Amino acid sequence: MTQGDASPAGRRRAAVVINATKIDDKLERLLLERFAEAGWAPPLWLETTPDDPGRAMTAQAVAAGVELVVAAGGDGTIRVVIAGLVGTDIPCALLPAGTVNLLARNIDLPLRLDRAIEVALGDHRRPIDLIKLTADDRQPEYFAVMAGLGLDAVILEQTDVALKRVLGPGAYAIAARKVLGREPARATITVDDQKPVRRRAVLCVIGNVGEVPGLISLIPEAKLDDGRLDLLVASPRRWQDWVRATIRILLRRHHEDVHLDHWTGRRVEIRVAVPEAYQLDGDTEGRASVLVAEVVPNAVTLMAPAPG
Repeated sequence: MTQGDASPAGRRRAAVVINATKIDDKLERLLLERFAEAGWAPPLWLETTPDDPGRAMTAQAVAAGVELVVAAGGDGTIRVVIAGLVGTDIPCALLPAGTVNLLARNIDLPLRLDRAIEVALGDHRRPIDLIKLTADDRQPEYFAVMAGLGLDAVILEQTDVALKRVLGPGAYAIAARKVLGREPARATITVDDQKPVRRRAVLCVIGNVGEVPGLISLIPEAKLDDGRLDLLVASPRRWQDWVRATIRILLRRHHEDVHLDHWTGRRVEIRVAVPEAYQLDGDTEGRASVLVAEVVPNAVTLMAPAPG
């Protein structure tokens, strides 16, 4: 693998933070070839480990003074790399290789790696918001797409990893059958400086975007760059409520269902009586009693396809 910090004079240099379990060795050869053709120096190659999904590697890339960081892997790798670039002016390019590839899909990035490399070496940059989330008294984390408290996090916990490799997103549907019908959480929700509301919530989703392209549109109003976050809370009481709510989500008619609440703002606090599982961009993070989410406008810049 290519290592070292020095960049040849007059040549731009990138760092590739890669989850090698997601992408085969052919990618290194392809990247070296395409970056060389574009006049870049050989990239700094940094592989994630089971103990570190990319934090130390991204910090090393920033310290090396690279002009581009390429995040190669699934949604978890991409989230960690992007978070490590907050407060810098280094753009990030995505090479998506996960099961769902949420952020890549939401910026219309090609999922073929050779085409994604073309975007990485292109000229179009897109600033996006991130959401800073603090769970209980833990260190804040950043996410780009969605965080969930309750049912979706439990489904992710229950999803068989081996089955996900075979079925892709279909493995989540199998896991969902195991946990539907679980008891709702007693939640107190505060958006900005509004009066707190209480719900018996099965699912709370904080969205920076609302689309899961090809799967479902949870919060159609959510945008990556509007300086706001969105919150969807589902509080069905019977299976019939679930059916109606699901149909209205699919039809983008959230506001017509009394068991679905949608709020938008810059800060949201969710408190539950008993700790609930939560997830960030598809990665389960444990359990928490309090989640505080705050939008960070224009937090990072992505290399993105040119409009049109």
